Amino acid sequence: MTKTDNDSGIELSSKAKYKPLVFALFMIGLCLISLQDISIESVIPLVGAILFFGLYAFNKKLKVFIFFETHFVFQPGVIGKTTVPYSALKSFAVEKKVIVITYENPDGKEKKIKCLVSQIEAKQFPLLERTLNNKIND
Repeated sequence: MTKTDNDSGIELSSKAKYKPLVFALFMIGLCLISLQDISIESVIPLVGAILFFGLYAFNKKLKVFIFFETHFVFQPGVIGKTTVPYSALKSFAVEKKVIVITYENPDGKEKKIKCLVSQIEAKQFPLLERTLNNKIND
């Protein structure tokens, strides 16, 4: 499994990367407000802040699409990784700010991958479109 080139991955957009950081800072603010009364309610925002800081750390290096010679990997977040061989690709379209990639799974059933356009940097979108359209037409 070798990557096609050095720029073979499409990273998460900066807007999507920093969303967990904003939530973590919000949770820290809630924690500071709830420190007036020491109870379980003051611990919950702290746990949420730690969780969102962890998501932010993971999202900093996340590549939503990684292209290899025979397949690509789609990983929109911490959980959920889909590997799709190029030979199974059927179509690629953008419908109402959502990227829809249709492919056929090994069972012969048609599956769809949906990803918000806002999750991908605008400058990397042409790379995704060009790569997938070339693989579909081959």
